[in-house]
Amino acid sequence: MLFKEYKMQRIATILVTIFAFHSTMAQEAIVMPEYLQTSMDSVTKQRFNESLEILFSDIEHGKVNDDLLTPKRVGLAKSLFQKLIRYETRKDSVIGATQDKSLINCYPISSDKYYITISYLLKKPKTNSVPIYIINLIATELNDTFTFSVPIDYLTRYWKVRTIGNITYYFRGSINKDKARIFHKKNSQIAEKLGLKPEKFEFYMTDNYQEISELLGFGYALSSNGKYRDGYGVVDNTIFAVMNNEDFSHDIFHYYSGIINKRKNRNWIAEEGIAYLWGNAYYTDTKGDIILQQQLVKELKKYLTKNPDTSLFSLFKNNTKIFSHIAPEISVRSTISGIIANHVEQEKGIDGILKLINAGSKDRLNSYLKTTNQLIGLNEDNFDQKVRSFIK
Repeated sequence: MLFKEYKMQRIATILVTIFAFHSTMAQEAIVMPEYLQTSMDSVTKQRFNESLEILFSDIEHGKVNDDLLTPKRVGLAKSLFQKLIRYETRKDSVIGATQDKSLINCYPISSDKYYITISYLLKKPKTNSVPIYIINLIATELNDTFTFSVPIDYLTRYWKVRTIGNITYYFRGSINKDKARIFHKKNSQIAEKLGLKPEKFEFYMTDNYQEISELLGFGYALSSNGKYRDGYGVVDNTIFAVMNNEDFSHDIFHYYSGIINKRKNRNWIAEEGIAYLWGNAYYTDTKGDIILQQQLVKELKKYLTKNPDTSLFSLFKNNTKIFSHIAPEISVRSTISGIIANHVEQEKGIDGILKLINAGSKDRLNSYLKTTNQLIGLNEDNFDQKVRSFIK
C-alpha cells in the first residue's frame, strides 16, 4: 500500500512538473472550449485538463506518456496514439503550425470514468475546415490524475463471450462454432509448423472496418473513410474479424512469421502465398464466406481452360485481376505463390518454407525467383511449365 501511494504521489508530481514546463514553453496542445458542459467539480476538472493537455502535448512531440495510459488495453491505446503521432509529426510540413484539436464532449459513464470526444480539424486559410479525426477515449480518474484508454470495453460491455480452444470470442448474436474450431486448429497448426507455441487471442466479431475503428477510438478518420472490408490485428493479442467471419488465419500466419523472421528479410510474395495456403485469402466472397486457397486454385484452372494461351508468368508478374467475380481484392500472384509454396513444402519441408519467406524484401520478384530456383529449380524460363504441372 505504501509503495502504491508513493507511486501515485510520484506520478502526480511528474504531471505537475511536466504541465508547468509545457505551459511555459508552448501553446495549448488541445483546446478545451468554454461552452463544453461537464459534471466535474472545479478540482477534478483542473486535474483532467492538465492530464489531457500533457497527453496531447507529448503526442505532438512524438511520444506517448506511459504514466497517462490506463493499464488495461495499453497495447491498443498505443496503436491509436501512434497514428496520431504520425499525423502530428508530419503536420507542420503539410499545413503549418495550427491549433486543430478540441475537446468537444465529456460525460461520466461511472463514478470514476468519463467518455470523451476530441476533434481534429485541418484549418486552411480561405477554405472550409476538413475533419481529420474524431477520437473517443475513456478517461479514468486515479487519485490526483487521469489516465486514458480506448473505448472497446465500454462499447462491448453487453456482448457475449465464448472461448473455443485458445480463442476467446466476443460477439452480439451468435458465432459459427464449426468455423471457430477450424480457426483454433489453424492457429495451432501454423504456430507449430513454425516451431512456436500457439498463443491465446481475444477475437471481436466485427461487421466491418468502420466498426473496428469505433472500438479502437476512431469515431472518424479521414484516411479510412468509406473503408469497410478489412479486419484488424494482431495487436496486443487482439483480433478484429474480417466482415464478421470467425477465421483470421491469414494474418495469424503473418503474426507468427513476424516473431521468428526479420522484416528486412521477409519476401512478401512468398509471405502472401503461404498465408493463402496455410490460412485463407483474407477477404470474404459475395456470400460472406472467407475465401480459401482450394477455391482459388479451382478458379485458376477454369481460367486457364478458357484461356489456354495465357502466360502464367505474366499473370504472376503483373498480378492481373482475374478473380474480381469472387472479390475485388483477391490476388492471382498470391494464389500462384501459394501453389508454389505447397510444392516447396512437399519437397523441402519447413526448412524450404523458411528459406522462401526469407528470400529478401528488396527487388522482391527477382529475389523470390532466385530462391525458388535454388529450392525446386523454378525460374522465369520454366515458370509456366512447372507451375502448370503443380496445378495439375
